[in-house]
Amino acid sequence: MLNLLWDLDGTLLDTYPAIDGALQGALASLGHAVGLAEIIPLTRVTLGHAIQMLAARLCVQEDALWQAHGQAEARRSGQSAPSMPYARVVMAKVRACGALNLVVTHRDREGAISRLQAAELWPLVDDLISVSDGYARKPDPAMFLAAMDRHALKPAGCLAVGDRELDIRAAHAAGIRAALLVTPGANLAVEVEFVLPDLKALLGVLNTDLPA
Repeated sequence: MLNLLWDLDGTLLDTYPAIDGALQGALASLGHAVGLAEIIPLTRVTLGHAIQMLAARLCVQEDALWQAHGQAEARRSGQSAPSMPYARVVMAKVRACGALNLVVTHRDREGAISRLQAAELWPLVDDLISVSDGYARKPDPAMFLAAMDRHALKPAGCLAVGDRELDIRAAHAAGIRAALLVTPGANLAVEVEFVLPDLKALLGVLNTDLPA
């Protein structure tokens, strides 16, 4: 059984509706009505990319947009993100087979843990590596390398699961095979070992004898 190195936002948790809504609300507070169809492809790269591109397009200061987004997100703080379909099933299967569920995320540690607890996934997480630990953001492989080092894992025994190109690039830079969860707006301009229509498809991957 492979150890899974999970991305959080958009992979384990369905956080994108809140992210997109907060950014749309932030833009509205600055006097710009922008449709979700324009926002979604940008946030699927990164939130920072979306803010940079929209700020330039609308002649808004990036710092002002970040601040407005933070305020909009705070207003939504009581809205918990649900787990993605089949996330709990796959994580339980990994745990039952004696492998590890490791979360590798850009989100700060406190925010990541609180969201996983709200979605009732935290008991299935064996460890969490985040930018709060001082590691560079993906596509830098530092967080993946740290996770493997912490648990004495070899790349051949791991599979990274994410929904964005930067997840795949970071995994490959660490020597890890990857699975891409294809969600609306996902970028497929990257070679990846497995493409997943949903997380249930991971069960088939985990039951396959993969070459080292």
